[in-house]
Amino acid sequence: PAAPAAPADAGARGGEEEPGVPDRAAAAGAGAAKDAHVGDSVRVQGQEVGRHLQVVLAAFVDPAVSVEPNYAPPAGKRWVAASMSFVNVGGASYGALGRMWAYDGAGKRHPVVRTGELTTGKPLVFDSLAVGERAEGWVVFEIPENQRIVRLQYQDANTRPNSGGGFWAV
Repeated sequence: PAAPAAPADAGARGGEEEPGVPDRAAAAGAGAAKDAHVGDSVRVQGQEVGRHLQVVLAAFVDPAVSVEPNYAPPAGKRWVAASMSFVNVGGASYGALGRMWAYDGAGKRHPVVRTGELTTGKPLVFDSLAVGERAEGWVVFEIPENQRIVRLQYQDANTRPNSGGGFWAV
């Protein structure tokens, strides 16, 4: 069976800031007109010509709760989760899901963390996605108890930094 997918966050590369460090450019755009909202679809273009994902933020929950009674975030943290849908709408098949972050009100970004099944549903499983195929599930972010998430970002794994991504205001 496939392992739950956690969009990769391989650390800083290509001019990105370190995880957990404010990304002022992204934070400055929080609430911008280009941000989608829950239920909105965003088309993400990959680096290859004609390669596209249609990405939908179907739901957002805060806090997110594991179905396992003894599995929870560490003290001082909580989980928030996004129900995501990815459809490969053209080009070539995808072998890797991109990266995803949640931005808090202070502009700090938080990467996806691996968890088991939530009370709201199963985690996103993504091995590969052929043209026309869909992958759906929940991605989870671990954030400080005292922070509020204002924005989510998805960035395609096959693009240059600062391109091929989408933002949702939450």
